[in-house]
Amino acid sequence: MINGNMSLTNVNTWIRLAYMVLFALLVMAARLLVSIVVIVQFALVLIFGRDNENLRNLGQGLGKWVYQAIMFLTFNSDDKPFPFDEWPALEPSQGYSVAASKAAEEVGAEVDLDVSDEDIPSFTAGDRPADKDAS
Repeated sequence: MINGNMSLTNVNTWIRLAYMVLFALLVMAARLLVSIVVIVQFALVLIFGRDNENLRNLGQGLGKWVYQAIMFLTFNSDDKPFPFDEWPALEPSQGYSVAASKAAEEVGAEVDLDVSDEDIPSFTAGDRPADKDAS
């Protein structure tokens, strides 16, 4: 049986609490920053027709950092995120532009999706008129 008194006097647990308070505050600040990035990116797409690569990278890094911080806060990881570790590595992303979006829509418009009712499986046997006549 674990002595409850020992866990209350464990210095490491109290130190972790201090880190948890710090990271909880930083996650709240990151949430505000992500909201600003979202709004600015959307405005840039409306005005210029494409996103900003630097803001896209900032958003990706913040998203990964928030994930790491939440993993620490929920005791799924003992690794403290930035600034106690490296900033999360970024993966290349294509970004968004109105021109690329229109080109993708045109390619999608050329695809003919000829689907009949027979191609769609029915999970409710007996609901179709043909099934009721067969019974």
